[in-house]
Amino acid sequence: MLVTFTSSESGTMLMFAEVARPFLKAMGKDCSARGVITQAEMPAAIAAIERYLKTLSTAKSAPKAKEKEEEEEDPAKPRVSAAQRAWPLLDMLARSLKSKKESHILWEASADFSEDEDEDGDEDEHRAT
Repeated sequence: MLVTFTSSESGTMLMFAEVARPFLKAMGKDCSARGVITQAEMPAAIAAIERYLKTLSTAKSAPKAKEKEEEEEDPAKPRVSAAQRAWPLLDMLARSLKSKKESHILWEASADFSEDEDEDGDEDEHRAT
């Protein structure tokens, strides 16, 4: 599922839901089909994403030897870091924050994309009822 982020200051950006989810959660936002980040929320949102990225980098820096072995085993494995994936959203937030007029960032997806749902958007059938 794709999530479309829109800002009058920087245009439109698309992100896969599984990529957008941790960034929105870090900002304290629900992964709903529609949402908004107001200009007043943007400084805290930027700081939250940066904290999230820092925790990822410190957690991943320890097992370097194991990581090298995995890279050798699977050369087709994508090598796009979370920081690289976050950059367009961070840039959008920064540009919108610097705007002299009141700007917001809106996001829209075809359905809610919380982690309690599978790829089809249905609740996981294997969970206890």
